[in-house]
Amino acid sequence: MLIGSSFNKKLEHIILTTYKLTVQRSCNRLPVEDLNKELSFDKTELKNYLEYLSDKDFINLPTIGGPFLYGHLELTVKGERKAQDLLSKR
Repeated sequence: MLIGSSFNKKLEHIILTTYKLTVQRSCNRLPVEDLNKELSFDKTELKNYLEYLSDKDFINLPTIGGPFLYGHLELTVKGERKAQDLLSKR
């Protein structure tokens, strides 16, 4: 997987979308399927992005199962800070 501008923009989009959905729903744990309804990524692509974000400690993947391999995701404190930083720069 190449890391570049497009890759980083997609990661930022995933973090921001996750943050917005969790704030709207007042919940920490977001179903991956609900996230992808907003993003419309290919299953493999989303799985790879989520694993990368998990490895970098922006999200937790507490449940396994469902069409995207992972059932739910949660933003970590680091992920929440990143989302807030991105929002403040807009």
